[in-house]
Amino acid sequence: MTNAQFGVVMEIRRGRAIVMTPHGAFERIKLDLPANVGDMVTLPVPTFTSHRLRVRSTVASVAAAVVVCAGLLHAIFIAPPKVEAYAFVSLDMSPSVSLDLSDHMTVLDVHGLNAAGKKLAKSLHVNGDKLSTAIRLVVHNTVQEGMLPANDTIIVAAAGADAHTDASEIEAQATSDVHSALKAAGTSVAQKANVYSMDVSSSVWNEAMKQDVSPGKYATYLLAHQVGVPVSLADINSSNIQMVLAQVHDLQTGESQLNTGDYSKVASIVGTTVSSTSSTVK
Repeated sequence: MTNAQFGVVMEIRRGRAIVMTPHGAFERIKLDLPANVGDMVTLPVPTFTSHRLRVRSTVASVAAAVVVCAGLLHAIFIAPPKVEAYAFVSLDMSPSVSLDLSDHMTVLDVHGLNAAGKKLAKSLHVNGDKLSTAIRLVVHNTVQEGMLPANDTIIVAAAGADAHTDASEIEAQATSDVHSALKAAGTSVAQKANVYSMDVSSSVWNEAMKQDVSPGKYATYLLAHQVGVPVSLADINSSNIQMVLAQVHDLQTGESQLNTGDYSKVASIVGTTVSSTSSTVK
């Protein structure tokens, strides 16, 4: 009966490998199967090798270990594995951008969702920053570059990366951060901006990304299409989105809310309906 143990391949030469055992010793073995440096292989019962061979093997194996460690360091520090997003937040203004977030609410990536948004995204260096910091920079740069028209609408949309992630708290936090950023901007244009938010399903978010449009605009289009407001996706922009949502509200509730300036009920309708909308409307 053969008693086998495992070892790590440190060097391969001419069909033989120098393997480091769990006890820190080095053995030269014949490879019965293909293997690479760093692979785990089974070892036979320890063989009796000469002292000279062990010394040479040890020196060679240390060199191989240095190569393996260098490769691991490169993988960890130079090319780290990509972290999957936990949730997403978009800010839909004249420029539209979206942020990929970790489960600690730090920014993993930023994307422009229209021409102005792509230009803005290039100027942002927010990877690794907290969501609140990124939102403050997005709003600040938008205002400073004159890309926020008077009485413009800002839609904050949030979604989980999958159907099991609840984005409602993320939506609330992002909306609060937008209000704080507008207040900090200190301009009359920023103070008069209309802000409301919605949390959308992951399927709605993903479809918006396929359509290359902001989730806020796409969700508004879905709502309008659902209740019969005659508007196309290309027609919806930050200057008329309030009008479209007011029409949606009127048709859904039978109450006139159009042009009253009070859109809290509209936002409530949007949040309730969009979060339950999962199907794709063509």
